[in-house]
Amino acid sequence: MKIIAFAGSNSKNSINHQLASYAGSLVKGSEIIKLSDYDIPMYSIDAEEATGIPNRVKELDQKLAQADALIISVAEHNGNITAFFKNIQDWLSRNNRHFLDHKKVVILSTSPGQGGGASALSITEKTLPYFGATVVSTLSIPSFHKSMKNGILVSEIESAIKKALQEI
Repeated sequence: MKIIAFAGSNSKNSINHQLASYAGSLVKGSEIIKLSDYDIPMYSIDAEEATGIPNRVKELDQKLAQADALIISVAEHNGNITAFFKNIQDWLSRNNRHFLDHKKVVILSTSPGQGGGASALSITEKTLPYFGATVVSTLSIPSFHKSMKNGILVSEIESAIKKALQEI
């Protein structure tokens, strides 16, 4: 089984990337990618009509097509998913409406505060099935900096992540 893990964030210090990487490391054979490695312009119908689908979007679509399952950790900006992650979804869906067909997805989220990115997680959980995904598990982790010490999650959080990953 091929699993790809990534964060819906373009921050170079993303705690959600740290979480996705950690979760991915718990599953043998998973690949951890950074969406920010795919230089994708802001979506607009005018840009699409003028230049078509960018090659980097097609490359990302091909990369995701190789996976049987995904581990996605979503960041939250003002109670929503990041504009960066929404933009990626918009371009991918213009290239291939069902770019997540037959993909099992575990959605994680975290934040420095008590909310744990729960609003972004909920939005993502409702949105990804439109693209064909089967969301098998979700987990929001509040107070990331208290939950992860020296690159290791506290035991009860690690146990919860392992349980969520059993579904893929």
